[in-house]
Amino acid sequence: MTAVISFVLLGVGLAALALRRDLVIKLLALGLINSSAILFLVSIGDRPDGNAPIQLSAEVTTMVDPLPQALVLSAIVVNFAILALALVFVMILVERYHTTDSSRIEQELAHTADEEDESWH
Repeated sequence: MTAVISFVLLGVGLAALALRRDLVIKLLALGLINSSAILFLVSIGDRPDGNAPIQLSAEVTTMVDPLPQALVLSAIVVNFAILALALVFVMILVERYHTTDSSRIEQELAHTADEEDESWH
């Protein structure tokens, strides 16, 4: 069930990333995609009857794989760093172009590039 929820969150995040023009909303959509990937990794490692992989007794039981947990911790740290860097870039763009609308920023960049091309001729 959690895998289905993670795919729904992935779809919502991808739709918001593709359809929204606001850069902050796009970053929130990337965070949602990140959360869906983490939820999926947690759902992969879930074992209802699982025990810790470190045991002192010799009896054989169902063990939980610790690799998805390690991947989740690494993913959280890396994605936090990426999100912080992306927010800095958005702050720089907002300071320069006074908007968070990606299409307006693209228009400003195209207008600036056209002016530079005309000045060279």
